[in-house]
Parts: sequence; C-alpha cells; structure tokens
Amino acid sequence: MTSDPGKDGTASPAELRARIERTRQELGDTVAALADKADVKSRAQEKAVRVKDRTLRRTAAVTDRVAGSPAVRTAAVAGGALLAGVLVLRRRRTRSRVRPYPVRTTLRKELRTRKKIQRPLAKAGTKARRACRSKGHH
Repeated sequence: MTSDPGKDGTASPAELRARIERTRQELGDTVAALADKADVKSRAQEKAVRVKDRTLRRTAAVTDRVAGSPAVRTAAVAGGALLAGVLVLRRRRTRSRVRPYPVRTTLRKELRTRKKIQRPLAKAGTKARRACRSKGHH
C-alpha cells in the first residue's frame, strides 16, 4: 500500500493519485464484502441453492446405483406390498369397531320421536289430556 517515495523523500502527484485510487478500490471492495456478509437473506438463499444442488446430485447417484440392482427393486416391491397389506388390515379392523350411528345421533332421534308423540297431546285440550292419562297412554 505504500509506494517508494521519490529521491528526496516526497511522492510525486501522479504517485499520490495512484495510491489514492488503489486505496479507494480496496475500500470499495471491503465495503462490498461487508455488505454481502450483512445480507443474511441472500446468503441463506445461496446456501439453500448449494444444498439443493448437492442433494440432487447425491440423489441422482443413489438412484443410478439402485436402479441397476434387481435385488433392491424386488425388495422395494415387497416392502410396498407389505405396507399396502398392513394399511388394508388396519382399515378393516377400525371399520368393524365403528358404530353405524354415534350414540348422540341415536339419542337425538329418540328424543325427536318422543316429542312428536307428545305434541298432539300438548295441542289437545285439558279434557283430552286427562282422558289420555286415565287410559294409561301417557
């Protein structure tokens, strides 16, 4: 960063201008580096892109290795069939335990039918209700 001074110990104006220009360039580079370091969002996005690319490369490599192996394909098909069988059995077991109508719905229906029976009596006069009660209907 320092330049050699002239013969008499002072730098010429051209050397000073060149030194100032170099200092400005270095300062500009430093400011740009600090700004990049402070921009967390863009750094996170860049890292996400790098991780994604690396993952895609590794996945492609593993897929190529697995695709060539018939034993792995057979194991994958067997595992899929086993999983499907387990899911079907679980579904059948849970369906057999479920009531067709929940208890609440059944009780609501029963209460509605009772109210329907009681409504005609409520509309009828006092004599009709007494007569109905005396016969043991209500």
